[in-house]
Amino acid sequence: MKETPTAASLVERFRLKERGRERGQEGQPHTTQPTLDNIEMEVVGYCDDLYAKRRNEYHRHRAALEERLHPPPSDRGADPLVENTCKEMKDAVAEERPDLAGLAREAQHAVGEVNRFKRDEGRTADADYPASRVWHWGILLALIVVETLVNGLFFGANVEGGLLAGTSYAVLISVVNVAVLGGVLAAMARQVNHRDPRRRIGGLVGGLAVVGVAVFWNLFVAHYREALPPDYPVPPDTTLVAQSPQADSLPETCWRGPDETDADQEALCLFRASPFGLNGFYSYMLLLIGLAMCAGAAIDWFKTDDPYPGYGRRERHRRKTDERLQDERRDLLSQLNELHNEAALKLRNDFRDPVEARRLALNDYNKLHARHTDLCDFERDLEKSCGGALGIYRTANREARSTPEPQIWHSPWVVGWELPEAPRKSDLMSEAEAEQRSREMHAALEEREQRLRDCHDECRELVNEITRLDPHDKAVPT
Repeated sequence: MKETPTAASLVERFRLKERGRERGQEGQPHTTQPTLDNIEMEVVGYCDDLYAKRRNEYHRHRAALEERLHPPPSDRGADPLVENTCKEMKDAVAEERPDLAGLAREAQHAVGEVNRFKRDEGRTADADYPASRVWHWGILLALIVVETLVNGLFFGANVEGGLLAGTSYAVLISVVNVAVLGGVLAAMARQVNHRDPRRRIGGLVGGLAVVGVAVFWNLFVAHYREALPPDYPVPPDTTLVAQSPQADSLPETCWRGPDETDADQEALCLFRASPFGLNGFYSYMLLLIGLAMCAGAAIDWFKTDDPYPGYGRRERHRRKTDERLQDERRDLLSQLNELHNEAALKLRNDFRDPVEARRLALNDYNKLHARHTDLCDFERDLEKSCGGALGIYRTANREARSTPEPQIWHSPWVVGWELPEAPRKSDLMSEAEAEQRSREMHAALEEREQRLRDCHDECRELVNEITRLDPHDKAVPT
């Protein structure tokens, strides 16, 4: 805070001695002056402003502290907060109940389906399948890419478009080997694990049939590659047929023309004439690579699901429906927890212990009383300084003037400043009353918190009841 100005500092600030002599020599102020003259008004106005600033500063602090001097409120808004929060929690459960009940029925149906399947098929162990198929899809895609690149290199040397054109042939071949034949072979292998002998025999026969198809398909692919060059099979009307050792074993009727579009008919003819009769290392490599990719794809397809047919699909459906149910359940429980925790935190934050409030109020009272005392001291010192400065001005004026001094100077100067009322300690709550109110308000707070917890627990139990599943349920609606 600024120090109170002294009479000397006011005299120096307003040049009261010099100006007093100057006005005295001029005979001013006039003897009949009814009020303070202009120079005196400047000094008094300056002192009025200083006091007004200090008083306003005191009132700002008093307004901030006085609120805490009064007893704390009786928490009238706490009961509506608890009631509204309980209503919000119950409304949240009621809103989500139809969806939760539907998911619970679907999940229970899936549980019953799995239990019925295990009972009917004699399964005791849990389904064995990967939690995520991403890795296996990646392997299958890698097999398609690898076989496509390898086959593209083989076909690229024999087609007019080179590697790009050869890759287009290779993609179709890879998809058939990996996606179609590999998947069907894995499905037949699962049938071999079935408890029904007829399905086991069917799976074995089907698997052998798929293996045969894979062999003949890749043989045809190898023949198709051989049929791509324009000089193979050789035309029947050339002497090359008699000179070439390979041409002696080829039917002349397999030649369809020199264009690439004739290769499919030529390959089919060569395949019918001699299915296993391949010419060259590349053709046999193409055959072996195709069969290897088909076998690798079948193994990977087989590992994507449980070895017993149908078991993995039902168990995946059960887990999927259960996860959806649990996700919805967790979201709703999280919403209930959030509502409860926000209300409980607000109850605690809004609670004002009367004992602690009284201690703070007493501390604030002491601060406010000290500020009031400081304001009173400032007012007394400022009045003394202002009056002293006016006296010095008038003395200098009297000494310089030749006319009588103003009549108003014969009366003492009255400051006219009003001091605010001092704070009263009687406004504070007594220590005994604060302790009594503290016990009552703590009991009320605990009762509200308990009501909030009971409502929260009731809503949680209702959610658990809606989403509770019977793991031994074997009834499956038809």
